[in-house]
Amino acid sequence: MSSETFDTPARSRLQAFLGGTSPPPPGFRPFADDDVPALAALMWDAYRGTPDEADVGDIQGALRELHLTMDGEYGTFLREASFVTAHEGRPVGAALVTLYQDLPLLAFLFTAPAHAGRGLGRGLVQAVMHALAEQGHDTLTLAVTRRNRRARRLYDRLGFFEVA
Repeated sequence: MSSETFDTPARSRLQAFLGGTSPPPPGFRPFADDDVPALAALMWDAYRGTPDEADVGDIQGALRELHLTMDGEYGTFLREASFVTAHEGRPVGAALVTLYQDLPLLAFLFTAPAHAGRGLGRGLVQAVMHALAEQGHDTLTLAVTRRNRRARRLYDRLGFFEVA
């Protein structure tokens, strides 16, 4: 997310409808404040070497982004719709959601590179979508870097479509 918003040529805005969203598989838990230090390291690890690396910059930048998200920089942080998945007690993925311009926004989704390809990103988004539907929301939006093909494939499989 960083300082760029939806309206940049480098990003696409995607949206998905939440009707009929099924519950996620087991293993996804609500976000907790004490996750932040581990999530900062995880976010930096996940973004390093990707088209989104500049959004974070380094581990301190990742920590800053987490605090900005929680403090409302990208809209009201929706703690009850944000999730973490862990392996052996350590977070290996997270999905952080805000209410941006009156719409739920998937502000950040990241998983540990060592755990990539195991369905964690998909499960995290499903957890978010299910929680938001249960809370009465009907859509989820996000901004994705146009060059991030892996993320775009995931969002396409989850029913997201481009709106801008």
